[in-house]
Amino acid sequence: MKRIVPTILLLCVSTTFLYARSEALAERYLQLFLRGSFYLANEMQSVKARKDYTVDDMQKELERLRENYGNYLFIFSTETSEIRGYTVYIFHSQFEKGYIDFNIVIDSFGKVDAFVVQPTLQPGAIPDYIDTSRFDEFEITIGNDKWKLPGVLTVPKNLDRYPLVILIHDSGALDRDSTIGPNKPFRNIAWGLATRGVAVMRYDKRTFVFGEKLSQALPSIETEVIEDVMNAVNMASKMPAVSSIFLVGHGLGGKIAPIVAARNENVDGIVLMATPARRELEVIIDRQKYVSELFYSDREQQQLELLIDYLQRALDGKLPPGAPVLAATAGYYYEIDALDPIETIKKLNIPVLILQGGADYESTIDDYMTFMNSLWTSLNVYFQLLPDLDHYFMRVEREKSTPDDYYEFRHVDLELVESLFSWIFVFD
Repeated sequence: MKRIVPTILLLCVSTTFLYARSEALAERYLQLFLRGSFYLANEMQSVKARKDYTVDDMQKELERLRENYGNYLFIFSTETSEIRGYTVYIFHSQFEKGYIDFNIVIDSFGKVDAFVVQPTLQPGAIPDYIDTSRFDEFEITIGNDKWKLPGVLTVPKNLDRYPLVILIHDSGALDRDSTIGPNKPFRNIAWGLATRGVAVMRYDKRTFVFGEKLSQALPSIETEVIEDVMNAVNMASKMPAVSSIFLVGHGLGGKIAPIVAARNENVDGIVLMATPARRELEVIIDRQKYVSELFYSDREQQQLELLIDYLQRALDGKLPPGAPVLAATAGYYYEIDALDPIETIKKLNIPVLILQGGADYESTIDDYMTFMNSLWTSLNVYFQLLPDLDHYFMRVEREKSTPDDYYEFRHVDLELVESLFSWIFVFD
């Protein structure tokens, strides 16, 4: 298996046309690979990918697949997610002797920037801490006619009353499962909690469903995220069996949770998972620096410096609100900074839990300590550090995770599910 590290996106460019074509590009690349047309597939890769994943590598990869799994049969499902400027496609495929996930990452220039072959035990393999016989799932719709979002409600069986969790996504155009590579952290959390008697509501993010429509207007955290969370809370509050409502926000979603709780009295508690205390652009800059130290050449380091200089100007408030910054505008990041979750939490009188993975390189232990130092006198705020878990609360074997870990087939760790359940059980 060959892993290719994504290259740098220098500055925001218009990607609407390329995004529309990217699935067709990914499908063509995969079919060329499976037919053995390696030179044509190689031409579809980015410059760095061509160097790191050669025609010989492709040929050996396909030979290993055929030797271990027999002939390719068909693709039975496809998943899509957008992660910080890259579009990720997961093609779930059946071979004669097993199942293979092909993960293909398309960059903003319409090139294949990563190709990961991931064998799976079976379609939709689930961790041992989940018992699917203990809950049901129902399709739901969040929002009004203009912004209807498809979602799912996971409900424990044989209970007349139960607490309900609403999951809030991190940044990016994410589906209801917060799919990252071959992994589905939100589904793991939902099914794990429902196995233990907690209902969970999750839905496709507005940027995932209406990405093209939203690209025609100035981005706003209010209309892209907060409105939908408010709609979800209002829906949950009308369900007779729901005993209490908890918001569980991941990453940027953790900054949203206190804002919604301050506005909506139906929220009974909030959880911040892997939420940075730093400003959003500061997180992006630090993340780029960390990744560059691991993977980038000297030339790429020079390119990164140009990007960081530009992002720093936005961080310092030196760009006009309408100036393009990555896939948004400077004003979008100014709006996020104004949320100020710490000051909002200080004014809440509901229970708050702050969870942090010890191996997370995006939201770090320093962020966690900032929350602790600012909120330790608040009797309603609780803290828990989970060692060896990454940004998605999946276990890693190193001191700090890397982007490659996200493309390994893994599950949310049982420790995270148990921590959530124990805390919810106390405050329900």
